[in-house]
Amino acid sequence: MKNMNPKMKKWLTVAGGLALCVILVVLIGQRFQTPNPVDAPLPSQSSEVSDVTVDPSGPDSTEKEKEVTVTPPDTTQPVSTDNGAVSSGTEQTIQGDVSKPEYTEEQLQDPTQKPNGEKVTEPPAAVDHDKVEQPKETPKQESSSKPSNGGNSIPGFDNVPNLGENQVIEGKSDGDINKQVGTMD
Repeated sequence: MKNMNPKMKKWLTVAGGLALCVILVVLIGQRFQTPNPVDAPLPSQSSEVSDVTVDPSGPDSTEKEKEVTVTPPDTTQPVSTDNGAVSSGTEQTIQGDVSKPEYTEEQLQDPTQKPNGEKVTEPPAAVDHDKVEQPKETPKQESSSKPSNGGNSIPGFDNVPNLGENQVIEGKSDGDINKQVGTMD
């Protein structure tokens, strides 16, 4: 290898790499081939002939058989009105209209059960709202941002100064949406 120049070493390396690639392509290609189906050998045919004989003294198939009657199934389905659906006419609905349940005054005033009939485990305790004590001091919320210089304090934004009325800048364009409109100052 001492007598080989760098150009010859380079070509040998490239040729070896190409040979390796060709071998890999052939091996991978064989992997995707489907094997040829092999037919199983047919069993040998026997020369024996089997004779089938019918016993004429056996039961006759033309005798009277039981008469079978088949009743066709009822294909008419009864119209179900339990959900209020309407399936005829020009206005069809899947569900009926919702109706609000109506309760009697006795059901509404009974503290031992709910109006729908469920039993209440503990009766509600009556609270006299006139005797409820109001807190003397209202809790103060600490704001993390302190307005300064007359700016507005918005939660999440430290201090946003009030710069006055919004300004509208008209853009001029020749109608091409891929061009910049206005200047970016």
